[in-house]
Amino acid sequence: MKLIKCTQNPVLSPNPNNYWENLVVCNPGVWYENGTFYMLYRAAGDDVDHYIRVGLATSTDGINFKRESDEPVFGPSSNGPDMGGVEDPRIIKFGNEYYVTYAYRPYPPGVIGHFLMM
Repeated sequence: MKLIKCTQNPVLSPNPNNYWENLVVCNPGVWYENGTFYMLYRAAGDDVDHYIRVGLATSTDGINFKRESDEPVFGPSSNGPDMGGVEDPRIIKFGNEYYVTYAYRPYPPGVIGHFLMM
């Protein structure tokens, strides 16, 4: 497989119809298997706390991605160390098992805090 930069960027944009991803989607982890590209992507909505979640999209050509759900596939816990948000998923397969690592925030950044850091 030869990878080249896509001229049709972005391949996935925020979805204005989903509360949890109507502001930004970015920093995906992608794997390819049996003719399908699977993308775990970071997403955030315009909620006051600006929780960061992970969504799943798939593609057969690596360019045209379809969201698999209107809900996130992974999100922050309600009272654990990652309760502020989960982000930047990375995927690797060992044998028949997949491992996903991610960064997390102990507190939600809030919309204003997010834009000040960018």
